[in-house]
Amino acid sequence: MRNETQRPAILVVDDRMENIRSMTRILEEVDAEVHYALSGMEALSLLLRHQFALILLDVMMPEMDGFETAELVRGHKNSQHIPIIFVTAADKEEAFEFKGYDVGAVDYLFKPVQPQILLSKVRFFLELSKHKTLLEHSLLELKQLRGHQELLLKSTAEGILSLDIQGRVTFANPAARRLLGYQHDELLGIQFSAIRGVEEAILPFENSELHLACLARRSIQDDQQWFSRRDGDRFPVEFTANPINDQGSDCPGMVLVFQDISERKQSEQQLAYLAQYDPLTGLANRDMFLKLLHQALSRTDRHQHTLALLFLDLDRFKQVNDTLGHEAGDQLLKLAAQRLQSRIRDGDTISRLGGDEFTVILEEVDHSRGPAVVAQKLIDVLAEPFMIKGHEVFIGTSIGIALYPNSADNAHALLKCADMAMYQAKACGRNNFQFFTSEMQHKVTQTLDLENRLRHALDRNEFFLTYQPQVDIASGRIIGLEALLRWQPEGQPLVLPGQFIAIAEETGLIVPIGEWVLRQACHQLHHWHQSGLLAEEVSMSVNLSVRQLENKSLLSTLDSILKETGLKPSQLELEITESAVMKDPEVAVSVLRTINQLGIQVSLDDFGTGYSSLSYLKILPLDVLKIDRSFVNDIGGDPSHEAILQAIVTLSKNLNLRVVAEGVETEAQLTFLRKLHCHSIQGYFISKPKSAEQIEALLRTARHGCLPGLEPPVTPLICDLTKDRASK
Repeated sequence: MRNETQRPAILVVDDRMENIRSMTRILEEVDAEVHYALSGMEALSLLLRHQFALILLDVMMPEMDGFETAELVRGHKNSQHIPIIFVTAADKEEAFEFKGYDVGAVDYLFKPVQPQILLSKVRFFLELSKHKTLLEHSLLELKQLRGHQELLLKSTAEGILSLDIQGRVTFANPAARRLLGYQHDELLGIQFSAIRGVEEAILPFENSELHLACLARRSIQDDQQWFSRRDGDRFPVEFTANPINDQGSDCPGMVLVFQDISERKQSEQQLAYLAQYDPLTGLANRDMFLKLLHQALSRTDRHQHTLALLFLDLDRFKQVNDTLGHEAGDQLLKLAAQRLQSRIRDGDTISRLGGDEFTVILEEVDHSRGPAVVAQKLIDVLAEPFMIKGHEVFIGTSIGIALYPNSADNAHALLKCADMAMYQAKACGRNNFQFFTSEMQHKVTQTLDLENRLRHALDRNEFFLTYQPQVDIASGRIIGLEALLRWQPEGQPLVLPGQFIAIAEETGLIVPIGEWVLRQACHQLHHWHQSGLLAEEVSMSVNLSVRQLENKSLLSTLDSILKETGLKPSQLELEITESAVMKDPEVAVSVLRTINQLGIQVSLDDFGTGYSSLSYLKILPLDVLKIDRSFVNDIGGDPSHEAILQAIVTLSKNLNLRVVAEGVETEAQLTFLRKLHCHSIQGYFISKPKSAEQIEALLRTARHGCLPGLEPPVTPLICDLTKDRASK
């Protein structure tokens, strides 16, 4: 088929060349390509290679005349519809003309050919050919579109139904038949109510939302409906229904597209379960526990009863977990949960808060005796041996008991009270229970008040930083500063970190507070670098908490702060403790390696106080070890501590780590550490933690970065020489 953008072609067939030239000259006024043939055979040959819009065919030709040629043209599939105009010098006899029409001619031209008549007839048939070509293209596109639509309808995974205005099915694609369990055309004519699985009499289609939407010509989308299969099995669906648009005033029906969402619903149910229950034990998790506790407290208020909250922590669980592995630990937790459930009433609630901590809510208890009896039952059942991986394992439990409304008047405070009583049980030798007391009440009140004020401290700008220098022993130069957080509530005494850091960790407030500390410390160090008070190689050390290490946005926060403050990564040092690493070693090591790869230094704080310090030295990406002050305090008093100090310094050098001795307060301690060739020191002997203004005043007294009184004992020039060597 000819493309409508191509010029049409005309074939002139005549055995005399002068006739061909004459007609060709006339046809120059027409926008068409002109081909010619001197015989019928040559014309047939051209028809095999070209597409023509019109044939001008001479009748009287030797060998094969025009009539025979026309019959052969009409007999070929590709040329049978090409218009043929006979050109002849013969008389206009009716028999002669009828013969031409019989063999397929559409018109006659008589010689001598009049140019205007030729042009008029040619233009008419070319225009006719043009419209014919356009029509063929439109039909082909329509056929292709219909085939494409049929393919989409057949291959789509969604079911497609067409309903008339009475709610009867008029079309169903293969997916709809498959999803609903019907064969071939069995769905056609069925009422939509049967697919909905409801009786037509109960909910006529005329009253349905679908019908009303059809009348209003609006669409519907719903994912809360159920369809019924032919066998009666019901399944959840999501469907979209759209009215069929036509030119009439009334809507003829709707097209409904639906899919089976059984798997999605199962996933949603599973996610909802995981959001409320512990996947390991099947018990309610912390979030669900808090909801249940609030509901239980409301019931207790309505009925004016007493409620008891038991807080359990498994004794010796950590030893089992570390010795036999995490699988054994998980198995122990599941077995322990089953035993605990077997000892409480059906109406009571047991939850796993996390780790090896459980809670039990006892409603309608008779003050202290009932909770005490239940607590002892739980202690007894967990004291019996467990068989774990072929090993007989013994554990216990420490239980704290808080009563509502005696101990506290809300869920959060009640949990705090039970938690505190549990720690009292541990302090009393473990494997026992303790009730929350008035002495504990005073401490809880103080803690809750502190927590409440802590939540607003950042917004009220009540935090500030102090800085304590770290000094290189060999040169006496300041090589770093540690940023230390302080809290000064308005109108209240100064709150030391030991009083509020643990609360900030527990509540998660340490994350925004820690970000504030990082930003302030980096800004301050950059300012001192820019003002020339500190050399570029001097770094800032900031403590990193467990919660911060677990926070997924830590890396992006660090990157943002460094860019914002203009500080180089090598000028920032992050301090971590062994406890921060031990909570989740794999995650901690992964995060710290990424931090270290950014160029940020990592130091291990309070080194020597944890039982696993040496094992972590192998896997942690460390730059600095900070020796705990307890070892430094015993210099000159405890030879064993001095030996440990020497071993740590030697070990650090072999591992290419810098050592900072914390808590240096006397010259004797400095002298001893200098003999060990300890790299650097920090403590009151150099400087107490000071405000930024006080640090600036201290720095102005330094000569070439060396603080007064810390110059090396060899010669006064050693500081400058060391500085020169460091710059090379």
